[in-house]
Amino acid sequence: MASVKKIIFAFALVVISIQTSFAEGINFQHLTLKEGLEKAKKENKKVFIDVYATWCGPCKYLTKNVFVDEGLGAFMNEHFVSLKLDGEKDDGLQLMNDFNLDSYPTMLFLNPDMDLLKKIVGAVGADEIELAGNEVVFPETTAIYQLEKKYDTGNRDREFLAEYIVELLNTDGEPALVLAEFLELYPAPDLTDDNEFLVFCLGISDRDDPTMKTFLNDLDGFYEIHGEFVMTKLNMTVYGIVSDAIEADDRSSVSTEIGKIYPFYADFVEEEDLVSKEEMIEMMEEVYDEETSTN
Repeated sequence: MASVKKIIFAFALVVISIQTSFAEGINFQHLTLKEGLEKAKKENKKVFIDVYATWCGPCKYLTKNVFVDEGLGAFMNEHFVSLKLDGEKDDGLQLMNDFNLDSYPTMLFLNPDMDLLKKIVGAVGADEIELAGNEVVFPETTAIYQLEKKYDTGNRDREFLAEYIVELLNTDGEPALVLAEFLELYPAPDLTDDNEFLVFCLGISDRDDPTMKTFLNDLDGFYEIHGEFVMTKLNMTVYGIVSDAIEADDRSSVSTEIGKIYPFYADFVEEEDLVSKEEMIEMMEEVYDEETSTN
């Protein structure tokens, strides 16, 4: 009898150990994508998917060091049906195509109708995943939700619109309509303001625009405020010359327009990084030729 009790006791310990291990970390369920979506709908949950590759080092890091976090697991298991899908086959490959994914690991937060709610690319910590999960489960607590409510109720204050545009960018939203509305109401962004400078970078490409001229005439001054964003906008402006030339079907305009903007570029860029006007024109004409040859 004693030996039977020992066997029962040992078996009980194994069961407890197994249950405890499943209680820790994210419980990834062995379901197909369709089954996971159906289960989430039935249980009134969202879906969390780790899209991985078998050869991916950061993917293995997440599995070994992040997904096992007890606090993260408690939250995710309560609110999500979690799946692991290989991005190079079956349902995982479908997700790679459906959501235009090109990196591993990518973590997707979906609703049961397979709408994308949030995405994380790369190996991050448990706190960041839980924060993203909170934003999905409790969207009313997020900054973007509060800003959207203000926008929907008619707020068109200048500072508010600029903040809303930046938050849309930060949350992978689509800022185009709000951006256009901002520039219609406030056609001259304040280039000393961080948010409005970003509005300018995204929304103004016309090289004859007064705000563009203000920008080009004080590149060093704006660099002191915004750093490398100034060089980014300057590069965007140069490439905009090619886009305009392609649209107008006028290759000769590349050299003409580069000639106009080059003095601002030459005054701003350090000598060791400077390319000659001729080199810049040649590079941009090559871009023009490449783009037009594929169309």
